[in-house]
Amino acid sequence: MNYYHRMFLAYAAIAALSSPPNSCHGYQYAPTVKPLFQSIPFIPLWNAPTELCAKRNVRINLKPFPIISSTLREHRGQNITLFYNDRFGFYPYIDENTERLYNGGLPQLANVTKHLNQAEKDLLYFLPFTENSGLAVIDWENWRPHWMRNWGTKQIYRALSIKIVQEKATHLSRNEVTNCAKQEFETAAKEFMKASLQLGKTVRPKQLWGYYLFPDCYNYDYKVDFIKYNGSCPSIEVQRNNEHMWLWNESTALFPSIYLESALASSVKGTLFARNRVYEAKRVAALPRQAYTTPVYVYVRLVFSDNTASFLSKQDLVNTIGESAALGAAGIIVWEGTAITQTQASCHSLNSFVNNVLNPYIINVTTAAKICSSVLCQEKGRCIRKNWNSTTYLHLNPLYFNIESVAQRYRVHGTVTPMDHNLMAKWFTCQCYEGMNCLTNAMYPSDNITVTMYI
Repeated sequence: MNYYHRMFLAYAAIAALSSPPNSCHGYQYAPTVKPLFQSIPFIPLWNAPTELCAKRNVRINLKPFPIISSTLREHRGQNITLFYNDRFGFYPYIDENTERLYNGGLPQLANVTKHLNQAEKDLLYFLPFTENSGLAVIDWENWRPHWMRNWGTKQIYRALSIKIVQEKATHLSRNEVTNCAKQEFETAAKEFMKASLQLGKTVRPKQLWGYYLFPDCYNYDYKVDFIKYNGSCPSIEVQRNNEHMWLWNESTALFPSIYLESALASSVKGTLFARNRVYEAKRVAALPRQAYTTPVYVYVRLVFSDNTASFLSKQDLVNTIGESAALGAAGIIVWEGTAITQTQASCHSLNSFVNNVLNPYIINVTTAAKICSSVLCQEKGRCIRKNWNSTTYLHLNPLYFNIESVAQRYRVHGTVTPMDHNLMAKWFTCQCYEGMNCLTNAMYPSDNITVTMYI
């Protein structure tokens, strides 16, 4: 009995069969934007410099990934473009080691006009083709737009902001200086980030624009008390996310991260960590008063963020990728830097992991998401858990499905039974795509459906 077989039977044992619902009126899932590809409700995206492995005569099989991109600077016109602080205008920041100020250092000291002029040039360089559609992710991590979230080494932004106000207004009390510095910083940070998004959407409207790691809920308290850790987002951080409506209103995609540290390896704590972060992103995606919710693309890694020599386990993939799919994310972005592609040995290790662990699971969960979308939503929406905090996943039933590798391709063959239909309807509902009615008077198949796919 294999891994997914055990998982499926465990869930089947606790789920009573019931007649499928006819509508989603009992579930609060507003429509969302259409997927990048109509036939792929949950899309896996690759964003890593695997071309470096090709140069070392190790070719990574990425057939399950419809979009493949690199993080290396020389690549342009990609479907996923990461704009780091040296790739998009004149981002103000302070070197935390030398305390050197770049581009003013603080958002309130930045020249926004100069920044936007350069940002447009950078944008046209990295995205030269107007017909390209995809994801545009701004990755600015030196400071955070919320004053109180600049803790640790980032306190330097608060300290310098206070110092500037003190020098200008010596008559103010310490509290008045701090409040003034906070207001100046947050106002400037808001305008700087808003203007950058607005520029991107104006120049390249076919891209989905957002900031990496937004939203975050800072549920890292497993480092303080691992035993009592339940993964929940602190209420103060949820409140702070609510105060960022200006950012959610401007973003056309959200890009949270669920990178695991080794302390969370193959554990329920890892599940809770990722689940709550994705759920918070889905909650935030529905905050703007728009006709449809913002799509969520979740950043994941293949290795632990504090131990890049160790790959994730199958359980870790379930805890991250599986959670993202079940919670209704539009997709995941697999990100890696050059660390795992530096040598021929590291490339061989990556290739082995991709072939034997990652690809089979990616195929499993994306195929199950397609089947669920077809059966429950008539391909007009994606499946999403009825109970977000449950342990139900979009996995193929291993009793009836087989995934095999054939000459660098994958063959998926199996049968979706009426029992599978009922279980999907028991555990999941649909989040319809914009302008589509995906559930009213839905009729689920009463016969077996044979599925054969080549990837």
